[in-house]
Amino acid sequence: MSEAVTTAPPKVQTVPMTRREFLYYIWGASMALLSAESVGAIIWFAIPRFKAGEFGGVFTLALSELPEVDSGPKAYPDGRFWLVSLGDKTVSDPRQPKDYPVRKGVQAIYKVCVHLGCLYKWVPTNNRFECPCHGSKYLLNGVRIDGPARRNLDMLVTQIVDANGKVLAETKTGDTNRDDTAGAPLEIPPGAAAIKVNTGKRVVGANNSKPGGGK
Repeated sequence: MSEAVTTAPPKVQTVPMTRREFLYYIWGASMALLSAESVGAIIWFAIPRFKAGEFGGVFTLALSELPEVDSGPKAYPDGRFWLVSLGDKTVSDPRQPKDYPVRKGVQAIYKVCVHLGCLYKWVPTNNRFECPCHGSKYLLNGVRIDGPARRNLDMLVTQIVDANGKVLAETKTGDTNRDDTAGAPLEIPPGAAAIKVNTGKRVVGANNSKPGGGK
């Protein structure tokens, strides 16, 4: 009786991964992760999820919270806006370009520079807004007086309401290049109790490219 002969399975020869292949796989995995993050970010920002008192929502402020007339602006970092109160001193500011007549009243100014999106600051010693990134400068009412920005600051739509929530005045929307009342300040009417700033609605500032703020 013959004995069964067992044959060992052939050895599988493994080829080590080259450095180029390793880097290729790492690059592919990184691109896939980046794509997933980008899609997730788009979905996150596309779905509205703002509440009152958050950026993208409505801020309701008592009139006592308004800055004094012709004083410096009051910052609201959570809503990314400045609240200003414009009066006679602002109207008579000699730096004010004649192309953009100043109106008295209250205004909510978006806190992002229109040049490349930096957060500009109020500089009390110069009595103006200044962008620390590239040097754009704006007056208290948001009018650009020095570049590289090429338009005025954006305004947020604001309502003034009475104690029952009835709207007494509201920011006019529209094309600021054709209608100089669009985005204009609101005078406080009799019976006003509060001001509402809608950080989700902006009025784009008028084009303004010449030195000194001219069109």
